[in-house]
Amino acid sequence: MAFPLTTTQTLSTPAAPAAVWRAFERVDLWPTVLPALLTARLEPEGPLAPGQRIVTRATAESKASDIIMNVAAVDAPHHLKLTIDDPAYRATTEYSVVATAGGTDIVVAASLEAFGFMQTVRFLMWQQRLVPMLRQTARERAQALIDLAERIGDAP
Repeated sequence: MAFPLTTTQTLSTPAAPAAVWRAFERVDLWPTVLPALLTARLEPEGPLAPGQRIVTRATAESKASDIIMNVAAVDAPHHLKLTIDDPAYRATTEYSVVATAGGTDIVVAASLEAFGFMQTVRFLMWQQRLVPMLRQTARERAQALIDLAERIGDAP
């Protein structure tokens, strides 16, 4: 398997594209649909823009970690790219919002790139587990944002 490890999938919702984008922007509401999150905030506050950070704190009960996601690219209301930069890896998630006749498709592409020889060896040894985990995590996060979009609908 080639590096970085990647996965792409499409999820559909009857929610309008504007509602989906609003769910991306309402970082403060992400913990209401992502049970592993205790808090989430956008720094600095404002509309999603490259250079911002999404700072999350995990619940004590979850096996998740506190994470800082960097907003790498935004083309509102069509595309959002987030990265997690760690000394050993970079995780990238890209969301594309596509209007359909019945609502919206969200194409979520996730990748995981190792840094350094030892981390690359680990990724090679664990790729049979890492790819399904990457796929599941990307799907769960996208579905949670869809759930939020459906809940908030057209509300401002």
